[in-house]
Amino acid sequence: MRRLGALCVAALWALACPAPPVATGTADGGGAASSPGAALFTDVTMESGVVFVHSNAATERRFLPETMGAGVAVFDYDRDGWPDLYFVNGAPVEERAASAGATGALYRNLGGGRFADVTAEAGLAVGFLGMGAAVGDLDNDGDLDLFVTGVGGDRLFVNRGDRTFEEASARFGLIDRGFGSSAAFIDVDRDGWLDLFVGRYVTWSPASDLRCSADGQHPTYCTPEVYPGASNLLYRNRGGTAFEDMTREAGVFLPEGKTLGVVPLDHDGDGWPDLAIANDTARNFLLLNALDGTFREAGVEEGIAYSPSGSTRGGMGIDAGDVDGDGRSEVVIGNFAQEMSAVYRARGRGPFRDEGAQLGVGVPSLMTLAFGTHLFDYDGDGWLDLLLVNGHIEPTIASFQPHQAHAQPAVLFRNTATEEGFEAVLDAGDLSRPLVARGLAIGDLDRDGDLDVVVTQNGGPARVLRNDSPPRSWLRVTLEGRRSNRAGLGAVVSAWAGGRRITRSLVSARSYLSASEPVLTLGLGDAATVDRLEIAWPSGTTQVLEDVAVGQELEVVEPPS
Repeated sequence: MRRLGALCVAALWALACPAPPVATGTADGGGAASSPGAALFTDVTMESGVVFVHSNAATERRFLPETMGAGVAVFDYDRDGWPDLYFVNGAPVEERAASAGATGALYRNLGGGRFADVTAEAGLAVGFLGMGAAVGDLDNDGDLDLFVTGVGGDRLFVNRGDRTFEEASARFGLIDRGFGSSAAFIDVDRDGWLDLFVGRYVTWSPASDLRCSADGQHPTYCTPEVYPGASNLLYRNRGGTAFEDMTREAGVFLPEGKTLGVVPLDHDGDGWPDLAIANDTARNFLLLNALDGTFREAGVEEGIAYSPSGSTRGGMGIDAGDVDGDGRSEVVIGNFAQEMSAVYRARGRGPFRDEGAQLGVGVPSLMTLAFGTHLFDYDGDGWLDLLLVNGHIEPTIASFQPHQAHAQPAVLFRNTATEEGFEAVLDAGDLSRPLVARGLAIGDLDRDGDLDVVVTQNGGPARVLRNDSPPRSWLRVTLEGRRSNRAGLGAVVSAWAGGRRITRSLVSARSYLSASEPVLTLGLGDAATVDRLEIAWPSGTTQVLEDVAVGQELEVVEPPS
């Protein structure tokens, strides 16, 4: 054991210490507080043709990156109307060059619930130690491009528009060699070109990897306390032909961060994109847009930095959305085992407060280790529900913490649309089966108006879960910017239907290392029509449509002026 071995053991307190007693839950931490009714998710992986298995190239040496990946992206790469799937893959830590069988995988949606592996013909059979994925139209040509973070180098795949991609990282100036995590395309200065935010986890290399042990004898994966942080990166888009590093000049150079999750949002309602960032064992960040291409970090003053007790937590996945219908976005962060997941709520114009415990999320999430974290309306009633997919980092955790398990069930929370907040769903069908879950992305894979789920496992097979909940009214909205960025990222869509307003934001990143379908699927309950549909474009333009029929896929093009 190295000189810092004692520190490594201390850093594993969350793994080695006995668990506090809890009022509800099962031995593996998968219990739920209540059973509000059927939430039917059916595992259709086998019949879908998706056979992707994540390779973490795990060794007895237990290198840090082995247990962290990987993500998934849901996006229509060939513009045929059907959302496709890209799975990020790993590679041996000490052999980061291309290797057979360790490439990411692109699955084309054929319709009818079937997918076909088109990785090689799409030019994506590139092996590297990947982590996260982000999707956006960086050159405004109408085709969605793919950015994949990794350890030792990121990859930018530019969509040629002919069902193939070009690996163009160097050409665009993306040459960082750090430990990448989540990323987001975001138009920080609202000039119509998508800029790129790249999350960085810790300062790490195979040579600096530390050995950790819970008992002084058997190796376990280290937690990030033993490694120094690493600043995230922000790149300005130079007209769709190159990116320029603007990290320091934009005020986002924060080397104390240990980022795993990022989500764009408009926290202060000024129409400019901000960023909420989940850090692992470091304070969370809230980057507020100063309206001039720079940001101010305000996590402490805005109440998102710490737990209610003032401590840092192991933040993994993150999402933002209007949970309570007041027009402001809440922020949800999935945390480490024995740390409740957080629901940061802002009342009025005040700062955030973590009300996860009061809103029904705290106790059911206490014993699980959350990675993928996503707000979405699974039952189509117009209220955002919450899904946490879970899995421990240490395969042998049960040998010294019997109340824990490596594979853990997801926890689905239904929004009650009351001050009670959420209630956990006891049986969510196949979604409740234990997994070593990491990435989580959402999309309407079968185009039936409800949202399906894709989950990756660390070192295991991906899962595709079809939403078989009872049908409700719905509207799917695809956006095409003209003055704004072509993909419409950053737009806010509001629907007045059934006597209430339903608001959703189109963002490129959320959850953990993943990108969900960049189409807004609005659940409308029993509404027979949408009385008014309002689109607030990133350019500042507001577009209004009246008497919109439900049950349709609506393409909205931004007015040119």
